[in-house]
Amino acid sequence: MKSPVTVAIVDDDAFVRSALVSYMSATPGFHLVHQCTNGAEAVDVIVADPVDVVITDVRMPKLDGIGATAALRAALPDIKILVITSFDDDDAVREALQAGANGFLLKDVSPRGLVDAIRAVMEGNSVASPGPITSLLLNQRPAKQDPPVDLSLSPRELHVLQLLCAAYSNTEIARELHVTESTVKTHVSAIMAKLQVSSRLKAVVRAYELGLVHPG
Repeated sequence: MKSPVTVAIVDDDAFVRSALVSYMSATPGFHLVHQCTNGAEAVDVIVADPVDVVITDVRMPKLDGIGATAALRAALPDIKILVITSFDDDDAVREALQAGANGFLLKDVSPRGLVDAIRAVMEGNSVASPGPITSLLLNQRPAKQDPPVDLSLSPRELHVLQLLCAAYSNTEIARELHVTESTVKTHVSAIMAKLQVSSRLKAVVRAYELGLVHPG
């Protein structure tokens, strides 16, 4: 029998924390292990008793979600971390991405959206609610005088990159292009290597920075 996905929730807002706990408790296949009220507590507790996925707020006392993400990523390289954010947290989204977050969700995420996000990161994908990532990308400011950088992406790789920027999963890309998922993974790996990034989400941000794709 497949083991449940173990989860830790980190948020100083009791109402939000309670809602997230309810989501997890009502969903088969998940096991809520820890509830923490700040980043410092989360690092101590989770490093001592690791989980598969951490769902953390950004703004918290003692140690915020960005610091906690960096500390957990350093101590537990394989852990999956989803950051809860809001539309006006552009800087936090960027900093959390640099700290090693696997994805970003809005605080009003639906139960289904939360579950889908956890499953996606457990499969090795990065995820983002439309609000945070769109806001971040729209606020990128590449130098206007510089033309888009030519990184020798093939037409197929550029198409895959465009679909990544539209939040397509590997399965959806494979269906769209009529290829296998293993072929999609090969393309994604090549794209990440050419963009010199370590995750799909960073590839999306880098694509907008370089002008390879455009918002909307």
